[in-house]
Amino acid sequence: MSKITIRPATLEDSAEIANVHISSWMESYKGLMPQTFLDDRPLNFKNRYTLWKRVTVDPTFTTLVAETSEHGVIGFINGKEARDEQYKDHAEVWCIYLLKKYHGQKIGFQMMENFFREMKLKNFNKAYLWVLYGNPTIKFYEKTGGKYAGHSKVETVANQQMTELCYVWENLDLGK
Repeated sequence: MSKITIRPATLEDSAEIANVHISSWMESYKGLMPQTFLDDRPLNFKNRYTLWKRVTVDPTFTTLVAETSEHGVIGFINGKEARDEQYKDHAEVWCIYLLKKYHGQKIGFQMMENFFREMKLKNFNKAYLWVLYGNPTIKFYEKTGGKYAGHSKVETVANQQMTELCYVWENLDLGK
């Protein structure tokens, strides 16, 4: 197995991040989102590539990638200060994706741990994220110390109402 490296994303990573973003959506949301919507994801490569070229150079975001020497970027985590007023003193994890082939190898934990370390350097002591109801990654968030905050919101994706749950980390020292 190749060595896994977690490091800050660069502009040059944008295409690989876009690829992981699209592929992970197709893997992660199967059965949770309309299949026609997921089937169209690869057609949005240009959109995702443009997005990640912008985000990787935006100093307000923290974006880290997980990469192997063999396969390049296999996962990423991204976030910044909270968008939600009630969490204004929290860092927000905007997204975390890892190709399914690499699940169960503690790579997601390493990405989260490194991201939280970066957020602590930016004077955040707590974090939160929104996760789609029924998403199996909820178990991962709970294992890393995330707790359901007791509230949700409804978003419309592909003309379908989707419920997202809020998970909060009151301590950014994972496993402690």
